[in-house]
Amino acid sequence: MKFAVLTSSPSSFALIATALASEHIECVRFDDALALLRARRGETFQMLMIDALQFHTAGQLVLSWRQCNADMRWPTMVFGQFAEREDMLRVFDAGVDDMLVGHFSADELRARVLRLLRHAGQTLPAVSMNVTVGPYRLCRLTHTLKLHGVPIRLTAREFATAWLLFSSPGTFLSRQQIASAVWGTDASVVGRSIEQHIYRLRKKLRCGEETGVEIKTIYARGYQLTIHHNDPALEPHATHTDLAGHPVIAQRDTQPGQAAPAQTWILPAHVEWMNATHLVSAGSGAHLAALVT
Repeated sequence: MKFAVLTSSPSSFALIATALASEHIECVRFDDALALLRARRGETFQMLMIDALQFHTAGQLVLSWRQCNADMRWPTMVFGQFAEREDMLRVFDAGVDDMLVGHFSADELRARVLRLLRHAGQTLPAVSMNVTVGPYRLCRLTHTLKLHGVPIRLTAREFATAWLLFSSPGTFLSRQQIASAVWGTDASVVGRSIEQHIYRLRKKLRCGEETGVEIKTIYARGYQLTIHHNDPALEPHATHTDLAGHPVIAQRDTQPGQAAPAQTWILPAHVEWMNATHLVSAGSGAHLAALVT
């Protein structure tokens, strides 16, 4: 499933992509209306999301095209802070289905998106509920983590951070990714909290030679879950299962700086342009704010 996101703000896009990643949704960012209109000739989207700051300009242009072209009748949501109050009053007249005004939580965004998809008769693919890595087993449904079958008591944010790491073993996760996914804010605001949570996880989970699993700090920019094997030919991977216990796509290893596999949302250090910025957000290790109360 693929969403078009019209915004010039990388941070706003990162929050949206992270919030929707656990639902196997790929988000594609467009800075302007023309890039989006060109891309829709060769791509199919299931929803259009428009930054409120661009509603009066680029957003209005896209909505005009949407009304005149049957292939663009996607469910549409406007999000963020409007530059002018009059723009907010014109949203629904322009054909928008829903809007999130001002600051919003990842939980609220996800709930609104699911509502729009249901209204449009669309459904999401099955989401992984369990992850097994070495002696660890995590269940997102019950928010539990077990080591060798023994439950380990974790806070909501500790579990959310653990899920993010264990569902993407071998993948470099930046501090900003973790901040957006678990706290729903910028890394500069919660940088110290991230360090404290990682420290506590290492201690509680007994990471190291004993378990063969390690949470590494990478260049002081982020973290990576590393699995040590006696056989170097073995790749780190996670076993994912859905609610029915059926296995789903496994996560394979990547090294820092390499492109992530299609099942993991990665916010790269640079942005690659191909008429639009593509950011794959279909991985199971992504938005976890729904786990935090």
